[in-house]
Amino acid sequence: MLKDRQKYFKQAEEHNKKLFKSKEEMRKVWARQPIEVKIRELIKLQEIAATLHPELRSIIPWKLRG
Repeated sequence: MLKDRQKYFKQAEEHNKKLFKSKEEMRKVWARQPIEVKIRELIKLQEIAATLHPELRSIIPWKLRG
């Protein structure tokens, strides 16, 4: 039982390291993108959020569209 638990936590630790490394790489890629690309992606995310939660339409700055 103790060995199974240790093995489980070891596997979880390795998975988390890979996951955080991947997230860090994605953050670096995102930081290098031009602001125009970031704004377009933000607008897409806002449109998805407004589709899923219509009550958000009143607080999303739709003036960014363009």
